[in-house]
Amino acid sequence: MERYVVDTPVLISMRLDAVLQCAKKYVTSVVLLEYMTWARGRPRRRGYIRLLQLLPCLLRQLDIRVVDGVAVEDVDIAVKWVLERGVSPGDALISAVARRLDAVVITRDRD
Repeated sequence: MERYVVDTPVLISMRLDAVLQCAKKYVTSVVLLEYMTWARGRPRRRGYIRLLQLLPCLLRQLDIRVVDGVAVEDVDIAVKWVLERGVSPGDALISAVARRLDAVVITRDRD
């Protein structure tokens, strides 16, 4: 059974069709941090505050599990990708954790 790590742009876009098809779904702590930072950084409109408040409910309803922790090996791989490929640190950590889980990253990013 394949595993999938849901990336931040997918949660932000709310285009979750692909996520609904996945059996085993995960988010990393990096994704949660990016999502909360994005929502909090928006003008204090009620809609963005509501998106932030609904995040735990969304994770439960979609049966998305939170990966607990980043291993030192994940950091090692992420640092190499940041330095050698110019990948953003957040994306590098998310990808490294997905690699450790033998999971596919679902994203809307072009890189």
